[in-house]
Amino acid sequence: MKIWCAVALTMLLPLSSAHADVLQTAFDAVNARLKFQGGGLVLFHASCHHPLDPNDNREVVGSSTVVFLSKTDQAVLINTDQCNGGNGSGQHLVVIQNGEPNVITNIGIEDMNFLADHMYGEGDSIFLYGSRWLQNDPHCCPSRKATLEYNVKTQEHKLTLVPK
Repeated sequence: MKIWCAVALTMLLPLSSAHADVLQTAFDAVNARLKFQGGGLVLFHASCHHPLDPNDNREVVGSSTVVFLSKTDQAVLINTDQCNGGNGSGQHLVVIQNGEPNVITNIGIEDMNFLADHMYGEGDSIFLYGSRWLQNDPHCCPSRKATLEYNVKTQEHKLTLVPK
């Protein structure tokens, strides 16, 4: 039994190391973009100012999901909260191709528009499934579910509302 545990651990360590490298690359890319916009990204709520500072424009990582598209390409979805205590939600999609990160900003992933619950990869596409706010929806209650498909090769996207 000890041998099997050691073999399994030996096989998993490179995967967790690769996963950590992918996450760090994505976090760094989002942090650079947010700093350019006057904010930043922190990894822990303890890094936010306490008591809460309404002028703290940084975002804190709530969760993240990594999808391996190929040996060289990954997609990372980072969910964030506001360090200033605001009720807005942040979500950032980072596509990493051959080690080069690209924060995808032009496909409508944002609070009060579309936020994904989960994602998966298939071929050259990333599929994000989540909530879609319509024009008169309040912040609390997006009225539709939708799938957002993003092709990493063509950089085209398509939002499809899920039938009620």
